[in-house]
Amino acid sequence: MRAQMSEKGNKILYVVLSLLLAIVFWLYVDNELGNEMQMEITGVPIDFIGAEDTLPSRGLMLADGEDASLNLTISGPRSVITSLRPGDIRAQVSLTSIGSVGPYSLDWQLVTPDRINKSDIKIERQSRSTITVQVTRLYSRDIPVNTTVVGTVDDPYLYKAEGVTTEPAVLTLSGLQENVDMVASARVVVDITGASDTIRQEYDYELLDSDGNVIETQNVRVSEQRVNVTVPVYMVKELPLVVKYKESPGSRRANADCELDPKTITVAGDPLSLETLDEIVLGEVDLSRYTELDKNPLEIKIPAGCENISGYTTTNLSIRFHGLVTKSFTVTNIKHVGASERQRFDLIAPSVDVELRGPAEDMEQVTEEDIRIVVDLTEIASDGTVTLPATVLVDGYSEVGAIGSPTVTGKIISS
Repeated sequence: MRAQMSEKGNKILYVVLSLLLAIVFWLYVDNELGNEMQMEITGVPIDFIGAEDTLPSRGLMLADGEDASLNLTISGPRSVITSLRPGDIRAQVSLTSIGSVGPYSLDWQLVTPDRINKSDIKIERQSRSTITVQVTRLYSRDIPVNTTVVGTVDDPYLYKAEGVTTEPAVLTLSGLQENVDMVASARVVVDITGASDTIRQEYDYELLDSDGNVIETQNVRVSEQRVNVTVPVYMVKELPLVVKYKESPGSRRANADCELDPKTITVAGDPLSLETLDEIVLGEVDLSRYTELDKNPLEIKIPAGCENISGYTTTNLSIRFHGLVTKSFTVTNIKHVGASERQRFDLIAPSVDVELRGPAEDMEQVTEEDIRIVVDLTEIASDGTVTLPATVLVDGYSEVGAIGSPTVTGKIISS
């Protein structure tokens, strides 16, 4: 029984080995002994080398022959021919040697994919041995690129038409003059519906004739395939104008009626800049400088990245004090600080007139003896007559202070 099974297994092995040998032999005959097949290919496309770069650089263009094709019958090993896919076989014509206008009859070369050994393919028949082309002068002309904006933005956003830019703003057309002259301009259409930020994007364009009709120009080359368009979309925001007030005795903010006209302005700008901006600070005003202020103009400085769309470049500040009284004094108690050991400061005038402001009950009690004037000489290094700002101190009355900043004139003498 075991012997019968062994004999049966040997027969199966023999059959398998015989089949493998037959396959190997067939492949050898097919590939090595010339088992070839033919294939007919119609409409083989032709690639013109130099048509897009070399000829235009010489002011030339391919005017006729660009749509030429070939019909071929090729042969080769069965394994090679059967592996060919549509479009694998192409022809190539070089235009790089052409330097002037005229007709040319040019040889062509067969082009195969990298995976195929070109020597395995033979050309049995061909519909033509050369390709005839016509080379003419290249005509070029510039046309403007116009951007058409459609749609609307929602509040609180604003589209700034005057800020639209297109890059490039001009396109160069090249081709036969009769084809190029059909084109008057290029148009880009940008839809801003729902936009909440500036649009910066690359767009396709349409070519238009002089009547604004879209035209197709297959035979015209254009310098750019797409254009970059920027359409400003700003956030709009009304911002209060704010002044910081410097307080001092006799010049408290609680006693000052301060009013700006206008109080707000409307600005437009980048949303990232405006979202966190809640006010515009105009600067600091020292209340002690004024008895009152009537419509003093303050410059409105617009934050970077924003535009003022209100039309106001200044606001008027008015200040009125209440609950305080003023009184004038002539003060002779004038001291100086900051002088070096070698410096002497001699007053030119023995007294200074000052005006004090404060609550009525305090002002009734203040006398000249309560007032000191102090001059700081720390920054003065040279001799001579100087006029310096002075500090007015009112001893014993914390809510009484000077209006303005008096000056003291004296002579510095170094020993």
